[in-house]
Amino acid sequence: MIFKCLKPYFQRLSSILSIMGHLLFDITFCFILFVSCSKEKDDPVDRTIIVYMAADDILSKDATKNLKAMQDGYKEKGANLVVFIDDPANNSRQIQRIGGSSNTILKTYTESNSVYADQLGKVLNDVISMYPSKSYGLILWSHGSSWLPASMQKKAFGPDENRKMNISDMTAELPVRFDFILIDACLMGSVEVAYELRNHTDYIIASPAEIFSTGFPYKQIIPELLQNEPNLSKIVDEYFNYYNQKKNDYDKSATVSLISTHELENLAAITRQMIGNRTFNFSSSDHNLVQRLEFLDTQYISSFDFLDFLEKAFPDADSEPLKAQLDKTVLYKKHTLRFFDEYEIIKFCGLSSYIPNPNKTWPWNDWNTYYKQLEWCQASGFDRLFK
Repeated sequence: MIFKCLKPYFQRLSSILSIMGHLLFDITFCFILFVSCSKEKDDPVDRTIIVYMAADDILSKDATKNLKAMQDGYKEKGANLVVFIDDPANNSRQIQRIGGSSNTILKTYTESNSVYADQLGKVLNDVISMYPSKSYGLILWSHGSSWLPASMQKKAFGPDENRKMNISDMTAELPVRFDFILIDACLMGSVEVAYELRNHTDYIIASPAEIFSTGFPYKQIIPELLQNEPNLSKIVDEYFNYYNQKKNDYDKSATVSLISTHELENLAAITRQMIGNRTFNFSSSDHNLVQRLEFLDTQYISSFDFLDFLEKAFPDADSEPLKAQLDKTVLYKKHTLRFFDEYEIIKFCGLSSYIPNPNKTWPWNDWNTYYKQLEWCQASGFDRLFK
């Protein structure tokens, strides 16, 4: 546009100063080239995938291996793959742009804790300012323990220097709506976590059960995630196949779900209708009747199959509307037959949930106080189960 505005002026000037014609042409050509290059640099690419690796713990070696696998899988030149890694092995906290042959360090943070929510927000905003894109995907990589509060002995998301990040604090720092959020951390495929994230992403890929420290097979999934319209069901398949093909029965352990966040509010409404004013009298011993989705002792776990729990808790209620809505909410799911060779997976709706326990002793009293603050608890009618 600027060149078109100046063209008549250059034509008149060249007729008077013909001797400078070639010079003006060279200057004009360079100017056009400069504008063109600048525009190309500023134009957003179609896609940027941001990976946030809170690895300042015993997972640091696995983080390094996963970072290498991401590099091996990166082949899409029209998209960006940018990783923040808090790496205790090198005592570094860096943003790196993944390349096919090498990675480029974009920024180094001198002092930070990767599980401070404001640090997550800062990193995401830094990456987005560096790489404006038409769409974004987010991978959250660390330890995890579903919705549980960071103040508990268990982990919410993290840890880093014995600190953790609450899920509600995490969601408050997400600066854009992501096409998808893949959570490479244990137990994050819960209805409580998904509901907290519903306004910040279209899709969630997560495991309702634990995840091995080796995590997702990034060499296989990165090429698909970098596509303009990735087939997220393929990510579920790749994760499942990676572990299901293991020869050792203990290693042949995986659960993974693709969740549509657009359907979660409908799921909450139907759950609330199913619970209604029904009496909830579910003792700790009854927990053993529900499909567990956590390796720990069943008296302490927070992850049970969501549908199996509600059907066992309210056997007189019509669960068909809930099943129909779950089919819309959990778009795709896979699970192995057993987990850690410890228990069978017979029931699997694709989402886990907490079984509210009115126990007044530690840790349940603290858990319950925190749980009642979750958006899912209020929206779904789970708050009625504490009475």
